[in-house]
Order: sequence, then C-alpha cells, then structure tokens
Amino acid sequence: MVSVIVPAYNMEKYLGRCLDSLFAQSYKDLEILVIDDGSVDRTLEIAESYAERDNRVAVIHKENGGVSSARNLGLERVSGEYTFFFDPDDLIENDGIEVMVKSMEGSNADLVSCQYSRWNDDGERLEDYDFITGSRSFRSDDELIRFILDELLDYHVGYEVWNKLYRTELIREKSIRFSEKCRIGEDLAFNIKYLMNAGKAENIPERCVRYSIRGDSAMGSHTDLSRKIVENNLLLEDVQDYISKTGNRVFADNFPLICAKLMEKAYIGHTPVEVVDACKNIGDAGFMKQRYLEIEGKKQELIDIYPDELGKIKYRYHMFVKAGICGDSVGGRVKRSIYNCYRKLRGREILECWRMPY
Repeated sequence: MVSVIVPAYNMEKYLGRCLDSLFAQSYKDLEILVIDDGSVDRTLEIAESYAERDNRVAVIHKENGGVSSARNLGLERVSGEYTFFFDPDDLIENDGIEVMVKSMEGSNADLVSCQYSRWNDDGERLEDYDFITGSRSFRSDDELIRFILDELLDYHVGYEVWNKLYRTELIREKSIRFSEKCRIGEDLAFNIKYLMNAGKAENIPERCVRYSIRGDSAMGSHTDLSRKIVENNLLLEDVQDYISKTGNRVFADNFPLICAKLMEKAYIGHTPVEVVDACKNIGDAGFMKQRYLEIEGKKQELIDIYPDELGKIKYRYHMFVKAGICGDSVGGRVKRSIYNCYRKLRGREILECWRMPY
C-alpha cells in the first residue's frame, strides 16, 4: 500500500481536482491522508465529502502550523509500505503511482524519483523538467556525499518531495521528519536526511507529476536576499542537528561543503558585497560565522567540486563574505588585492563585482 500525504491549507479551489487525480490512479492500493492545516475556507468540508465517497480517504484536522507540521502529522499516521507526498494544487498522471511502485519493487531501491512538468492555473503546459535517469547504488557514506553534492544540490534529481516515492520503514526507523522552522527548503532538508540512510536511488524517465505554478505560492514570492539567507540557515541547522544526532562522522566532516553549495544557491545573481550587506539584516549571524570558519578549512575540497577556474573564484567569493561577517585581516585584504590585480590583467571582473552564476 502507498500512503499519500496531502497537506491542505485553504485549498478549496484545488483540493477536489487533486483528489480526483488520486481516485483516477491505476494503482488502487492507496491510503490518502488529507491533513487540513486549520483552513478557514471550505477545504475541510470538501475533504470530508471525498472521505464519504471513498474509504481510502482519511481526513485529519489540526490547528494551522505550516506544511511541515501537516506532513509530520501525516507521517505519524501512515500505514502503507511506501509514502508519497502530494500537494493539493498539483496533479499526477493516471499511472504515476503505479509506475513509481513498479520501479521501487523492481529495483529494490529506497528512493524513486520521477520527472515532472510545470503548468499554470489556466491549464497551460509551461515546461518540462528533465532530471538524470538510471540507478545509483551507495556502498559508502562517501558515495552518498558525492551524490548529494553533485546530483541533489545541483538540482539533477529535484529538491522536491512530491516527485519521489519513499520507504515508510526507513523514514520511521531513522526518525526523518520535516523541519517545522523552515518555510522554504524543508523538502531539500528532508531529502538530504533521507539520502543519508539510503542504499539505492532509482531515477526514472517517466514524467509522472504535473506541478502547478501559482502566483501566490511560497516559492514564487520568495525573492528577498536576506530572507533567503535566513531560510537557508534554518535548512542547514536542521540538517546539522540531524547529522549530530546520528553521529555520522563522514557527513559531519563534509557538512561545510554542503553548506557552501547551499549558500551559493541563495547568492545566485548577487555579488559578495550584496551578500555581506544582506547579512547585516539577518540578526544573529553566529551560525554563518561558524560555518564559514569551517568552509575556510575545506579550500581544496570545495575547489575540486567545480570544473576549471570556477571553484577558485567561488572559494574566494565565500572568503569575501566570511571577511564581511567575521572581520577582515590585513593579510586577507592583501591577498584579495593581489587576486583582483590578477583578474584585471586577464580582463575579468574583480571579485567584488562578480555575481554568483549558479
């Protein structure tokens, strides 16, 4: 059985078609848990009407606490062998769950990830996302780290949880939950923690999910750099807490690299000067200061992640931000001046003007 967790807050416009999409699945052995997160519209009424039509639907009402708290409550109630997270404004192809289950059972993987397409509210197909395909087996924590750094964090399998099928037993045994502090990035944190415990990932070519783009979505409205940095810190704090609880030394040692890559995602399109200015508005920068001290000690490992000269300037970028939030030394300023002279001689932008490309 597949347990489908549907967190719903004020989704009266979308919930009916979402549940119709699940009812139309060719795979029938479903448990559909609709978690009403304190809605003030007709969401709860609609959910209960569907539960009356089909006993596979269970409706759980709770006070508003956010999507992570709703999903976590769902995880406490699931009884299926597999867990699938489904957002109420999205749709899934009629054979979507069947395709993922067959892949999971045929490959004996711990995670199945599919492709998806993007649609607007008018039912227009906007674009298709094509991720990597094929099997990846993990024989060591070092291989898991490489997969997380090279594939997950570079968005080659997607940060999202709603295009993936998970083993419920692994989630339960390893105490994997969503961070209820995060508003943006909770999916990625969950996937990092889940992959830490995975033995195999299967990335299938089928496009199973139709992701809905709404103008009022959290992702669509998330543009402020300071806010991005704060949310990124919350995500990383959650992952760090989990690594500490597991006592995994390999992940603890490589955590600065995970931090650096995730920080870069928040910095895209910005100069290091803009990042330093944004950090002045985040309040307590203690977490970032400590992480940057650790990143400084991982110079060669960070440089080696990237091709050609990209790793070197990214490391310099991070060190500029470190100097801005931790304080700069005379030696650091001298090194930066020399580096900028080198870039000028080669006809390139100085570090202060260089914008994080990806």
